[in-house]
Amino acid sequence: MKTLGVAACMAIAIAASVQAHHSFAAEFDGSKIQTIKGSVVEFQWMNPHAYLIVDVTDASGKTARWGIQSRNLSILKRQGLSKQTFTVGEMVTVELFHHHDPAKNVGFARYIVKADGTKYDVIPGGRGGIVPPNP
Repeated sequence: MKTLGVAACMAIAIAASVQAHHSFAAEFDGSKIQTIKGSVVEFQWMNPHAYLIVDVTDASGKTARWGIQSRNLSILKRQGLSKQTFTVGEMVTVELFHHHDPAKNVGFARYIVKADGTKYDVIPGGRGGIVPPNP
């Protein structure tokens, strides 16, 4: 009976995990590519995906906070990123796939470019990696 209870708990945990992790296409529109430029508020280095939080100020001076999802940590590590890659306050330009809901300031990173020109290619299914700035 105890084994049955443990098995039931494991099945519930697995089902919850699968439900919590959605596919790219379920949230993001691969045809809606947008570029934003802003100041890093936070870089969340956590599983299953890293998140970059950026404040973007428009021409009228209004600031909007964007949540940008990235790939999983093991892929990002192989691409040369770490939890120290982005610091609070630094300016970044992000090319992203926008969320299906155009009212949401949410996207999935395609490229992230630092102020020094270093470009991180995090496109899903892309070659990935760091592209050094042009001299």
